[in-house]
Amino acid sequence: MSIDLLTKREKECLRLLLVPMRAKEIADTTGLSVHTVNEHLKSARRKLGTSDSLSAAQMLRNAEDTPKKSDTNESVWRGEVVQPETSPAEATAFEAALTTGSISLPVATRGRPWNDLSLGWRLLWPLLVLGLVAIGGGAIVAGASELSQLVVKLSH
Repeated sequence: MSIDLLTKREKECLRLLLVPMRAKEIADTTGLSVHTVNEHLKSARRKLGTSDSLSAAQMLRNAEDTPKKSDTNESVWRGEVVQPETSPAEATAFEAALTTGSISLPVATRGRPWNDLSLGWRLLWPLLVLGLVAIGGGAIVAGASELSQLVVKLSH
């Protein structure tokens, strides 16, 4: 199968792409340059015959997700453990990417560059931020008013 033609680094980059991570975050996690990560992804696309890296990563996941009788670990794509063919040095970056925080913020975070909030939270976050800005603005105006009244009393 063409999956067998992939190098360990190409497989690692494809796996991290599904975490999801962008090339820059993959580079930071693996200690490679962004250019090198992009070259690994390009090479993997060429070997797998796909036009985009996400399709290549999904092909790798599907190929590795089929259970083998000799495997004692469960599939990494279900989020439990790193697959057996990954060395401990390579596994640490991948495990770190999988175990990043589970707090859903409306901003991109390391290891989760895309916003995956539900519709309710997408509507609620701007209202919460607006409320905090209104409270902060009110506090500033109230403080300025009190300060001006103090100045008026001290000047008389």
